[in-house]
Amino acid sequence: MNISTLFFGELEVQETEVFTFAQGVPGFEELTQFTLVQPADSAPFSYIQSVQEGGLSFLVTDPFLFFKDYDISLPETVQEELKIEQPGDVLVWSVVTMNDDFTKITLNLLAPIIWNVKTKLAKQIILHDSEYNIKHEIVLSEVSEEANEPTQVEG
Repeated sequence: MNISTLFFGELEVQETEVFTFAQGVPGFEELTQFTLVQPADSAPFSYIQSVQEGGLSFLVTDPFLFFKDYDISLPETVQEELKIEQPGDVLVWSVVTMNDDFTKITLNLLAPIIWNVKTKLAKQIILHDSEYNIKHEIVLSEVSEEANEPTQVEG
């Protein structure tokens, strides 16, 4: 299928590249179908692009690249909902926010996006009783050389 996007122009998206947020994304509950866009020149950042609304995409990154000690535990209900069988099937994304002149970049570590790469199901969760917040500042020079691929959660 072809989708017309605000930032990437026309994109050809294979059905196998579409993943589903069963309840949508918070604030955009009616939008459930997304695809991952990884422009070569934007590593370590990627985009989660809505398939249904070309004007909506979220800048995301692998939080473990910037916060090696980032520690999350997925509730059993989330594991069941996303049909997670193996920890290696899960990718974790954090939504990125930048100020207007790109001098301050923050990650939302409180509400990561959990994506089961096998079932193509995803959900943004909130880590209750957590020390994390929605704006953890990062410094790009601290990112590792392994920034081209997201880190999989280990069990």
